[in-house]
Amino acid sequence: MSESTDDLLRSIRGILDDMKSILSLTNHEKLEEAKRSMLPEGSIKLQVYELCEGKSTSDIANALHKSNDYVSSYLSILRREGLVRTVEKGGNLVHEQRF
Repeated sequence: MSESTDDLLRSIRGILDDMKSILSLTNHEKLEEAKRSMLPEGSIKLQVYELCEGKSTSDIANALHKSNDYVSSYLSILRREGLVRTVEKGGNLVHEQRF
C-alpha cells in the first residue's frame, strides 16, 4: 500500500460522502419531516439553522441582529439535535447544516 495517509483519508472521506448522499436521497421525505418537526416555521431556531452554511457565529448573529451569546445557545441546541456541526475552515469556526 503506497498511498500516503492524506490520500487514504481523502479516499475514505469521498466514500463516506457518497454514502451520506445515498442515504439522504433515499430518506429525503423522512429527513424533511424530521426537520419540520424540529424547526418550527418562523422560529428563531429555524432562522439560525438556515444561516448555518459556512458562516461563523458572529456572521449569524449580525444577520439576525442578535448577540453572539443568544445565537450560540441556539447553535448548541442544533448541534445536540444533530442538525448542524461546527468545523474549522481557514482558521475560523463555521457552522454547517448536516442535512
